[in-house]
Amino acid sequence: MLSVTRLRVLEPDLDGIGGQIDALAVQIPQAVKGMAVVIESDIEVDLPALLKRLRQVGMQPLGVIDGALNAAAQDCGLPVLSKEVGRTSAPRDMPAATAEPESEPAPPKAAAAPPPEPAAAAGVTKRRAARIISEPVRSGQQIYAEGGDLIVLNTVSPGAEVIADGCIHIYGKLGGRAIAGARGDETARIFCRKLEAELLAIAGFYMVAEQLKDAPRGQPAQVCLENGRLKIEPHTV
Repeated sequence: MLSVTRLRVLEPDLDGIGGQIDALAVQIPQAVKGMAVVIESDIEVDLPALLKRLRQVGMQPLGVIDGALNAAAQDCGLPVLSKEVGRTSAPRDMPAATAEPESEPAPPKAAAAPPPEPAAAAGVTKRRAARIISEPVRSGQQIYAEGGDLIVLNTVSPGAEVIADGCIHIYGKLGGRAIAGARGDETARIFCRKLEAELLAIAGFYMVAEQLKDAPRGQPAQVCLENGRLKIEPHTV
């Protein structure tokens, strides 16, 4: 089982993208080195230059998501992948249960409405219903809640990754990586019953395990973004 990270391009500013990639490599070098990445974009961007920046920091681009970069990917010898790649690494016979029966037809609606995405950073886009996962999120799995909150009723194992455009609620141990506000929502938060995280992130601001020495490890906690820094506090779940 391979954990794949989806890199979404929101603006064609290659210098800005490169700066974010370099900053991420400095903040979490152990996570970036060897990170398998698929690139998603609804706009055209200089793909060869982007691939070069990714490889310079140790990321491993696997392909692009079906969209605006298809022709450029073929020129670079990269495969064009399904829109579902990178959303979850769970195999088909391993259920990633959701309490929302409409969650299956929902992705096409999101794909057909790209204009709201830039507004998400301003916190004005309506969130979709939360995605609810009842099984443990095992090492190597990646679970993504697009356009809303993610609720995990079990544990998140070390080596697993949970991502949400909104908030993340974990009613068990958080032992892997949790990334909230994935599209720039700085009001997003992370809640967990037992904090043992390898990485925490909100709207692009990251902290790794080595930076969590003063955090309430092993205890219920909440994480929010305050003045450009992650704030971690004890919290009763």
